[in-house]
Amino acid sequence: MKHTSIKLLLPVLSLSLFLSGCSSGSLVNSVKIDDSKMMFVNNSIIYDQNNQEIQSLSSSQNRQMFHLKDLPEYLKMAFVTTEDKRFYQHGSVDPKGIFRALYNDVMTGSKKEGASTITQQLARNVFLSNEKTYERKSKEIIIAAEIEKKYTKDQILEMYLNYIYLGSGAYGVQAAAHEYFGKDAKDLTIAESALLAGLPKAPSSYSPRNHMDLAKKRRAVVLSIMKKNNLITPEQEKEANAEEITLAKKTVTRYSPYQAYIDYAAKEAAKDLNIPLEQLSRGGYQIYTNLDISLQKSMNQAVSNYSFSEDEPDQVVEVGMTSIDPKTGGILALYGGRNYTYQDFNHSTAPFQPGSVLKPLAVYAPALETKLWKPESLIKDEPMSFGNYSPHNAGGRYHGYVTLKEALARSLNIPAVSLLQQIGVDKGYRFVQNAGIPLDSNDRNLSLALGGLTRGVSTLEMAQAYGAFANKGLMNEAHSVREIKDKNGTTIFTVSPKSKAIMTPETADDITKMLKDVIFKPYGTGRSANIGRPVSGKTGTTQLNIKGMDGNKDAWFTGYTDEAVTSIHIGFDRTDRNHYITGGGGKTPAELFRVLMIN
Repeated sequence: MKHTSIKLLLPVLSLSLFLSGCSSGSLVNSVKIDDSKMMFVNNSIIYDQNNQEIQSLSSSQNRQMFHLKDLPEYLKMAFVTTEDKRFYQHGSVDPKGIFRALYNDVMTGSKKEGASTITQQLARNVFLSNEKTYERKSKEIIIAAEIEKKYTKDQILEMYLNYIYLGSGAYGVQAAAHEYFGKDAKDLTIAESALLAGLPKAPSSYSPRNHMDLAKKRRAVVLSIMKKNNLITPEQEKEANAEEITLAKKTVTRYSPYQAYIDYAAKEAAKDLNIPLEQLSRGGYQIYTNLDISLQKSMNQAVSNYSFSEDEPDQVVEVGMTSIDPKTGGILALYGGRNYTYQDFNHSTAPFQPGSVLKPLAVYAPALETKLWKPESLIKDEPMSFGNYSPHNAGGRYHGYVTLKEALARSLNIPAVSLLQQIGVDKGYRFVQNAGIPLDSNDRNLSLALGGLTRGVSTLEMAQAYGAFANKGLMNEAHSVREIKDKNGTTIFTVSPKSKAIMTPETADDITKMLKDVIFKPYGTGRSANIGRPVSGKTGTTQLNIKGMDGNKDAWFTGYTDEAVTSIHIGFDRTDRNHYITGGGGKTPAELFRVLMIN
């Protein structure tokens, strides 16, 4: 049987869809495939806010194309016999394997069984996510059947071997051959071919760059399978197992200075179009973003030129930054980390404990919204306890009665907690949530006033929330993508950012004036952010929770003008006795903000 029809697949679909609560008929009718998505000829392009081309998405991935006819037979069959030994005999699925996997999943209550054919794996890689649900498996089966109708087995295998991820950033066997062995795939030995064929099962675990011992064991398994299926002789198996794995020197990839922004925009665009990121990359799309090249360069330069005194040889202070346009929510620049690489951990979008930078959102703005409090209202600043909660001011200094604006400028803790207690924790909790910052139910307590959160906040979320202060109380949803065109130049997506008023214009103006004092008053904690022109902002730190140690785990500054809001976080990825932030009040991020704004 060359092709498997949808009719013959219905028993398999029915079982899996029964488990997911869908009907096979409706799903079959809803799944369509676009032939162009199977090709590699159309690289998607990222553009900046001035419609200038920035980068081809595919160039940020290690992928090199090849034709099946150029590969040695043992390399092709190593993959076939390991991943889907009956690939050339059955259709798009192996019903027996599917039923076995579904049965085991039901019996164990898990969704761990695979049983995917090469065609199914191709369908998943091109059109679907790796989410383990029965509905996704059903879509995979239907798409695989359509692929088998339109392409020959050799065409399917060629596409599969070009798509498959083989660890260490390499997509496809040609890129993997160069990554691991420094040669073309056509020149691979039997041993090298077996090693690559063993990678799809767990690319990171079996990568020889990560775990050489596991890579050798996996290679031996593949060689055994190849011998069992008469692809190699026992002598060839023995020789291949004895062959040493000599890795090529790791290639140093030069990444774009805008890589963090490009990666974020690509993910956002894929979400906007509801397609996998891999499909977006080579779909010929034109993705127009809000990237401000000048600001991004200034952001990069501000960090690269800054001398971080806490840097250690084994670990450096990490930085995350986000700048947005408060009037539109457009993300202008992102800084993902000091050594950011393709699809790396992004320090601009990762959550960290905010400390006092949350005070304007959790305490002061909701207090002013009640109309019972004004910036000039007095509040007590002296040691006090709130039930079992006994916070203290930084440095142990207290000032008697102070105005709200002075309490905020000095970043006093007692007035903040006291004020939150008086207006009600629920009011502050709802305000923070309404400002787009995710909270946990455990955050509904007085420590919210000092930024003690379960999850934390990212610089992107903080910049978006502060955007409401800069924009008369109206918060615009942060977004990097403005417009997306398909390969024919037809606009298929235009952003419609969500906007909402989270406070009155009067409250936003009052907070903006109060946050100017943070920078321009002699007692303000953000004096290092003074750029010589009107600017508002707030510092924040979280204390190092190590007995006998005086320092900070996180340091923040979020500042804004009418044109841009920038949120900055610094800290070590692994904080311990030898790696922590010295000084107080977010001095370093405030200095970075100043350097960024005056460049």
